[in-house]
Amino acid sequence: MFAAVNTAAADAVITAWDAKLRYGRWRPITAVQLADTDGNPGTQADPQWQPLLVTPPHPDYLSGHTTVTGAVTQTLSGILGTTRLDLNIPSEITGTTRHYAYADQLNQDMIDARVWAGIHFRSADVAGAQTGKRIGGWAVTHYFRPLRPHR
Repeated sequence: MFAAVNTAAADAVITAWDAKLRYGRWRPITAVQLADTDGNPGTQADPQWQPLLVTPPHPDYLSGHTTVTGAVTQTLSGILGTTRLDLNIPSEITGTTRHYAYADQLNQDMIDARVWAGIHFRSADVAGAQTGKRIGGWAVTHYFRPLRPHR
């Protein structure tokens, strides 16, 4: 199970970085601060706007976190035969623990957290989660299968 999950996660990282470098989409901080350069007269720049988290120095699309989370949860769900995870994730920073009963709850929280922090557009997060789910589904059906049929 751990090998399948980690292999799917590695594929998700590779996929997300391939997309980031291929499409080179700007992050929210760039879009907001330089909105007056986007060719759309309906947008106004806000040079002072800052996200809640420090913006990573690489392109927005696909969101790496949501791609990996989608791949991991889909792989786990496929192996376990259920989307019920019953997962607790503690935070040392806040001293709290988040509980996720189902994979989709974790994926949705990951999407929302990246958007609310101001470091991703929702489209990059949603596309990442969907891509990750496809990667996880593929991993479950293709990885770690017998090399030849049993006799």
